[in-house]
Amino acid sequence: MNNVKYKVVVTGPVGAGKTTAINTLADKKAISTDANTSDAITSKRKETTTVAMDFGSIQLAGGITALLYGTPGQQRFEFMWEVLIKGAHRLILLLDNSRNYPFRDLKYFTQVFADFIQHNGLVVGVTWSDKKEDPPVEAYQQSLESLKIYAPVMFVDARSKDDMLHLLETSLQPQTQNESSEVTKAISDTPVEVTDQVTESAPDGEPIDIRLYEAQDKIQLTEKSLELVQSIDGVTGVTLTNSMGELLQSTISDDQMNEFIAFLSGIVPNFEDITDFNEVHRIMLRGPRDDNLTVFVEKERSLGVCSEKRMSVQALSQQIEDTLQWE
Repeated sequence: MNNVKYKVVVTGPVGAGKTTAINTLADKKAISTDANTSDAITSKRKETTTVAMDFGSIQLAGGITALLYGTPGQQRFEFMWEVLIKGAHRLILLLDNSRNYPFRDLKYFTQVFADFIQHNGLVVGVTWSDKKEDPPVEAYQQSLESLKIYAPVMFVDARSKDDMLHLLETSLQPQTQNESSEVTKAISDTPVEVTDQVTESAPDGEPIDIRLYEAQDKIQLTEKSLELVQSIDGVTGVTLTNSMGELLQSTISDDQMNEFIAFLSGIVPNFEDITDFNEVHRIMLRGPRDDNLTVFVEKERSLGVCSEKRMSVQALSQQIEDTLQWE
């Protein structure tokens, strides 16, 4: 029997269990390119992070060999995602259920790999459900369908051989597009945090409990968010403004800087109206001598962050995302 080889890429955010999953599956110890984590928030969860890739292989029944490639989770290593996805046959997305905004991760990674998913399909494994049960699998399924993606979703433990084999074997099945249900079609495109419960009757008269989950992918910026971001090494000041551009709170003593950041936050809706951009999520300014200024724009509030010139804005964005995801 001829041996058939499949290249399977495993991707997802930091801490979702990609390295663990590949080590669990691999017939021999997987090859990893780990480095010590450089930020305090990530180091609370794990001591090392992948900076290039993980690699392992497993021999399956029927003469199939799965070559497993794990991507780095941090966006600053995004160039490696493009390298690793070339020539791949399947994509597994691992998501961390304990993060505050897992649907944000879901949307981001499916957008990055949109072309591949369209032609080759996707399987989603949700980890850390033992730490946090909500959101349930159905919520991820409905969020995917709202993005016009139809893919299997399952809770998995990256340390479990049975779980990871089931996920891998599912990914190797022919990928077909399923019709979305009428229930999912009824879900609004507007992301909210609430869950509605609808009760109908089955043919035998027993009630059916149907829950409609709407994925929230907007970060809720609060005073605590300001304090957490201020604690990041290299951040020199943080402001919090509302959607009207009014300053709510600031650790910056320069009144002119506070007014300028509030002004930038307030003009975003007007800027969106006069350009072809659907939504503006980030405004970055870099001067020749002063600190960098980055304004992170969300639906209700914006976060203005001044940081030292030595800090990469992309790395800063990653640290802020992780800080607000896990705290």
